[in-house]
Amino acid sequence: MLHQTEVTLRWGELDALGHLNNVAYFRLMEEARVQWSHGLGIELSSQDQGIVVVSVRCDFLRQVHYPATIRIESTVEKIGRSSIDLRQQLFIVDGATEPCAEGHSRIVWIDFQQGRSAPLPEPLRQRLQQYLVPADA
Repeated sequence: MLHQTEVTLRWGELDALGHLNNVAYFRLMEEARVQWSHGLGIELSSQDQGIVVVSVRCDFLRQVHYPATIRIESTVEKIGRSSIDLRQQLFIVDGATEPCAEGHSRIVWIDFQQGRSAPLPEPLRQRLQQYLVPADA
């Protein structure tokens, strides 16, 4: 199973050459992560425990021009003791089957009071299992 989010691009997200700016790809992935996290019931404004993104990368696979709507498909690659490895593929909603970008994020469950990682809560771990896709898929 995967989580899908669609976002319509804004003119201001383009660079001087008329392409989607590199920073905008990271914002699109962030929006999808936030929607996905919210759907999982993760309280993003918690003062006790929650998630932080500790690394993120993006491979730019093909150019995106305005106007366009981008579909972000998010799946879990790995669930660790306190971490989640998330894969996000971005597609231009124009019938294309190949992604325009692919991102990878490591998300860590943090105990904010202690300032360090903590084990993923078991109910969350169980919900994450539905998004887990084997590495060779």
